[in-house]
Amino acid sequence: MRHRRPGFTLVELLTVIAIIGILAGVLFPAIGGIRMRATRATSQAAFSQLANGILKYKQTYGFYPDINTSTGQYTTANDSRHLLNGNAQYCHNFIKAMSGKQVNGSALIQTERNRFNRNAEEFYAFAKEDYFDLTAAMAGNPVLIDRFGNHNIRLIFDTDNNGRIKDQSGITLPEDLLPIGTNTGLPARVIIFTTELDVGSTEGLGRSDCMDVIAIQ
Repeated sequence: MRHRRPGFTLVELLTVIAIIGILAGVLFPAIGGIRMRATRATSQAAFSQLANGILKYKQTYGFYPDINTSTGQYTTANDSRHLLNGNAQYCHNFIKAMSGKQVNGSALIQTERNRFNRNAEEFYAFAKEDYFDLTAAMAGNPVLIDRFGNHNIRLIFDTDNNGRIKDQSGITLPEDLLPIGTNTGLPARVIIFTTELDVGSTEGLGRSDCMDVIAIQ
């Protein structure tokens, strides 16, 4: 006599589905956190390479990259800061100085070499991941971002050459950079950072989509 094997009851199926739902609720946030931390690590690595390139530029030419919209030496009375994408020309100038070429890869004209990078030396190789829109960048409208998509990239240079960066009032600082606002400041020559605290102006991003990304050299 053949015995028929009983199947799952409705209660058992609902119990299994409930357990799967609980496990998913626990695992998905954890996976999301891992991805966020991995993205921050990738961003920090890119910023660290960029900071190293800036220091190499300083060692080569004796001054920091010229980002200003008008030609002129940096003041040595205090440290200099830039919101890189706060002005389109800042971004153009920075890319020319650090890459030794135009955004689209063509050579700098002589006047640009004289101002930004005399030897047309590549101090940092910008990748497609560095741009918000590579097509727009190649067309002459570059917007640099971190790996989260945050374009509020801030650069601070130790232009008073005392080995410390301090007194950067009027800017939003993540917790790890709060010593900048003290009298002693923070031992550094170059700081590059983005912060979740000011992503409100970044289209399509909220604070929960980003993390602080900081490189200190």
